[in-house]
Amino acid sequence: MSVQAPSWLPLELSLNNKPIDQILASLYSVFQMDIKTGNLYFDTTPVGFYPEYEPNGRGYEKIFWHLITKMDETTNERLIDYQRAKRLPWVKPMIENYRSPLIKAFDYQESNAKKGIRTYIWLETYDFLIVMKRVFLKNTRKEVMNIITSFNLESDSYRKSTLKKWEKRVRAYA
Repeated sequence: MSVQAPSWLPLELSLNNKPIDQILASLYSVFQMDIKTGNLYFDTTPVGFYPEYEPNGRGYEKIFWHLITKMDETTNERLIDYQRAKRLPWVKPMIENYRSPLIKAFDYQESNAKKGIRTYIWLETYDFLIVMKRVFLKNTRKEVMNIITSFNLESDSYRKSTLKKWEKRVRAYA
């Protein structure tokens, strides 16, 4: 049974049979247009990211790598995750449509106090999750939602863990 995608959700990117440099250029174009330009809001709060660069990241921001790669546990390197990368165009519309009945958007107090409260935007039908954190910019009272990562819930344990967080949420957005 296939589920009809919501009208606001773009198609996944086609990354097949392309050289890695072309794939990265295509993905970075989406990242720049959707996230880096600063024209993204979670409700009325601007969405941004920590302006760090990934060592050995070809000059790309750390958050860009977190949105398109995952850690390989054998090599301890971040490698492109094609399933995650092709859904990069979903990040902006999911944040903008967080009130959709298809999305579970909620705040959760992480068990690691250092992480604090994080905001989860979960497109449950497609097992895709965005994680953000509300921060205040230094020397100002300006509030920003920083994107931490996004990824596919690839296993039952990830789904169960996310569902438990939903059940123990400190706030739901509807």
